[in-house]
Amino acid sequence: MALGGEHPGLELMVTELDPVALPSALRAGILDVALTSAYDYVPAEPDPAALDTEPLLEEPVYLAAAARGGQAGGTIEDWRDAPWIAGSPGTQCHTMVLRACQACGFTPRIRHHADDFATVLALVAAGQGVSLIPQLGVTAPPAGVTAPPAGVTAPPAGVTLTPVAARRRTSIACRPGTSRHPAVAAFAAAVREQCGRPGDQ
Repeated sequence: MALGGEHPGLELMVTELDPVALPSALRAGILDVALTSAYDYVPAEPDPAALDTEPLLEEPVYLAAAARGGQAGGTIEDWRDAPWIAGSPGTQCHTMVLRACQACGFTPRIRHHADDFATVLALVAAGQGVSLIPQLGVTAPPAGVTAPPAGVTAPPAGVTLTPVAARRRTSIACRPGTSRHPAVAAFAAAVREQCGRPGDQ
């Protein structure tokens, strides 16, 4: 990671948590800075002790489906009778799938729970169900194809991605008053650069 090379005195520790757990981890001092996300169907809850946040990026959400009878894609409503794949109950991804389907007039029949997008896509490719995946969750190009250019989304072989009317928004978050701490500022600058925003303050 470039951040560690540019700041050798910075002790980097990465912790992966579901977005719903990040605010309390930041307030408790377990984390100094975090990347938080919110979906259109799962907006962030009002926070009485608001964290300092900075919008970072916004990405589309896709319906991931395998070919069915020679066809794939379609709308969320078209898959109301199919099995679904969602995150573990209580996670943001699980809630997003539930609410997106409920907004289309049905409650999904969830067959599998998986919190790793690569696993979700593998299950979709195996015909085990359909799911909703943000663009950054699509990391595996088709077999024999090199990684797609920046901004181009390529699903694993056998999976079709169809945009839905939802987006995921990611922000940098930290405790109030700590955004200018050298370690937090260095992290934020490195993440901005990776997202193509090196000039942001």
